[in-house]
Amino acid sequence: MRYSTKFFVVICVCIATGFDSQAQTPASVGASTPRHAAVEHADITVNPNGLTIEIALSTPFLPQGVPVTNPDRLVFDFPGFTLPAGNRQMPVNKGPVRRFRAALFQSDPPITRVVIDLKEPVTFDVKSVGNKVEIVVPFSKESSASTDTRLSSPSAERPPPRSAEKLASASVEKLASAPVEKLASAPVEKKLEKKNEPAPPPIASTPPKPVIAAPRPASSASAYKLQDRAKALNLKDLQRLEDKAKAGDPEAETTLALALHQATLLKRDDAEALRLLHRAADQGSMAAQQSLGIFSQMGIGMEKPAPAEALEWYKKAAQQGSLDAATNIALMYDDGKGIPKDPAQAMIWFRKAAEGGDATAQYNLALKYGRGEDVPQDYKESLRWLTAAADQNVLPAMLDLAAFYLHPRDGTARDVSRSIQYYKKAADLGSVPAQARLGDIFASGAEQGKPDYVQAVAWYRKAAEQGQPDAQFGLAMRYALGQGVPADPAEALRWLIAAADQGQTAAQYNLATMYEEGKGAPADQARAAHYYQLAAEQGMPPAQFRLGRLLAGNKGSRADQISAYKWLMLAQDSYKGSSPLLADLRKSMTQDEIHEADREVDNWRTSHQENPRR
Repeated sequence: MRYSTKFFVVICVCIATGFDSQAQTPASVGASTPRHAAVEHADITVNPNGLTIEIALSTPFLPQGVPVTNPDRLVFDFPGFTLPAGNRQMPVNKGPVRRFRAALFQSDPPITRVVIDLKEPVTFDVKSVGNKVEIVVPFSKESSASTDTRLSSPSAERPPPRSAEKLASASVEKLASAPVEKLASAPVEKKLEKKNEPAPPPIASTPPKPVIAAPRPASSASAYKLQDRAKALNLKDLQRLEDKAKAGDPEAETTLALALHQATLLKRDDAEALRLLHRAADQGSMAAQQSLGIFSQMGIGMEKPAPAEALEWYKKAAQQGSLDAATNIALMYDDGKGIPKDPAQAMIWFRKAAEGGDATAQYNLALKYGRGEDVPQDYKESLRWLTAAADQNVLPAMLDLAAFYLHPRDGTARDVSRSIQYYKKAADLGSVPAQARLGDIFASGAEQGKPDYVQAVAWYRKAAEQGQPDAQFGLAMRYALGQGVPADPAEALRWLIAAADQGQTAAQYNLATMYEEGKGAPADQARAAHYYQLAAEQGMPPAQFRLGRLLAGNKGSRADQISAYKWLMLAQDSYKGSSPLLADLRKSMTQDEIHEADREVDNWRTSHQENPRR
């Protein structure tokens, strides 16, 4: 996933999240069969007045939103719709909105559930526009005042310090293959001092090296800094700003342009904003050049985006010392959208910006070395740049660094203490996935060789109360087993249901077992089959076996016999107990029924090839 700079956040979710966050969520459910409609992707747009979620469907539908409390959230069900990309979640943390989640709530018949986790109750509006559903959540004055249109990272639950804040947009193209996300350029508000920078890594054809100079005093303010000034304008300031802009002051012209774009005390006017930015850029304003790069890349005030123009404006800003612009140049060359893709140039610009202290470039460079993408794989270099980015509070870097120390990929011994150090740092900054991982570490006893259930419960509870499904499952198990807390079957059941309804596979399986056996929950074969099927659809062999065995007992239903055969066939490689049950089923099934079941097995395997569980 790549984040490119924007003034209004647009998150394209297909429907995905970062590496460490993905480790906390269940595996994909797989592609849907052609007979079902599908939820294809979602775009989340944030502006100072509110948030809009645009959900693309394969066929028109208008869901009914249901506000739910304890915790506050909005729930939208799409009956008859599958979720080809699998269960996903995306932290938002804008105004009253904490997070966006999408999951396959039920597989047969399919129901996709979209949940918007909230900090407080909200009003909302939902409407259907063609094959799209628009959900609008307006911000209150209090929420709007604290809302920053920058999204720090896909894994962040709270924006990091200003040195690593971002304006961002997630593209869809790299979601499937990229285990971690790229971020947009980080704003840098201090002057860039010249330093002796190492030569870029050897590349087959060496392009010209970019020049990033120290910014001149008159042009040192970044676009992001002036954007903040524009947002904070009052009427008295506005009059002075307009007077200075009329007099030709480039910083005032740029600030006024951004105020016009953001509709701060003024009606939004992107055409006038562009005119002012061009006037300021012609006077050498770095912030105006950087802003024109952003406007051109996004097509703000234009008929369509102009990436080639954006690149030229970014280069002008970079030549004056803008590390933000340098990182955006690297990202453009890396993606090759609207300009020729050039990995060599991308690496040079990433390195220049990273050596200059840009946290986003540092993180992207770490990803390059870790994957061996466009450079030889080098875990030492990857760790070096991950550490540099993590030291600037880039949450994905902290999470990746913690995961690396816990499960080293370079053959070195794991360092659990250092892993905990980075997870705690991320958790203290509000990362819910980090809190859940700490619960796992302490519950497993990975640090001291024996579990610390009291600490595990504390971390699980922090994440569980914010809706993190793996933490909810971990907390449920502690209550079920009386580890770190007094045994409490009712609490265990409550947290299991919460996790299972969000798609947590182990929770679904355990819950199904409880309903089937009547232990810890009232015996309920229908609910048992429901939760077994949810887990089975995600490729869990024990759930497939137990679902098949359960359905096989219903001799009076032809559909259940066919489904039983399907699930037992899928579980056969892992569960030898499937074979005698299959033999019994074949005796009572016709050849047509067996052929139908075999087709369902083939269809399931085909649909799950792109997103296998393991």
